[in-house]
Amino acid sequence: MFKVLFCMDKGFRDCQQDCIYINGEIFQLEYMKCPQERKINQNSAVFAVCDGMGGLSEGEKASSFVCQMLKKCDIPFSKDSIYRVLFRIQKKFESSGFVWSGTTVAGVVMNGFKGIVFNAGDSRVYKYTDERLIYLSHDHSYVQSLVDKGIISYQEAFYYPEKYIVEFGIGDLFSPDWKKGKKPYIVEDKLEENEAYLICTDGLSDYIPDSQIHYLLYPDPLKNFKKLIDQLDKVKSDNYSVILVKAC
Repeated sequence: MFKVLFCMDKGFRDCQQDCIYINGEIFQLEYMKCPQERKINQNSAVFAVCDGMGGLSEGEKASSFVCQMLKKCDIPFSKDSIYRVLFRIQKKFESSGFVWSGTTVAGVVMNGFKGIVFNAGDSRVYKYTDERLIYLSHDHSYVQSLVDKGIISYQEAFYYPEKYIVEFGIGDLFSPDWKKGKKPYIVEDKLEENEAYLICTDGLSDYIPDSQIHYLLYPDPLKNFKKLIDQLDKVKSDNYSVILVKAC
């Protein structure tokens, strides 16, 4: 069983290019009364967020397309299966008729307390623990490449001016990268009883540092989720989508 809280808002953008996937349900709203709640009475589930990019409404369509594809796909609990599903979605996107568009995707496939985290782009998956917020996913972005090379620290990346440059995702924008063999980031993980996954687009991670996110959620992320959203509403600019998942 899983307890889930989630929220999305278009911020000060003209339209909502984010999309949320909650185990078969898809949400793409400009405003949402927050937090929304779900209880999922099964042992396995899939959760994801997408952040679309592209001119006019193409970003909105791109993120929705990926969530619709996730809903249609059976996703066995293995890293190889998740890669194959994402690869299949990429191929479907390339033949969909979308031009010069794409989307990030980040999420978790759950099996009890076990999770397989995946992402392409700069949407993120964190793990909340009592001690800290752990960055489990790995951004495909220019600023993350600087962190990986040791040029700047992870903490400095939050303030870096070019942190908005995304270098990978799903969509025709990223077809050359997929053809060259670039892959989504996929890693196995496990929750302890007091831990939870936080899945978000950069509308959260670009505006509130990890340490403050943890501070706002501590000591009970389910009870304090609204505190995080209230703080985000004070600093928001971009679209944001946030999911909190706790296994029970």
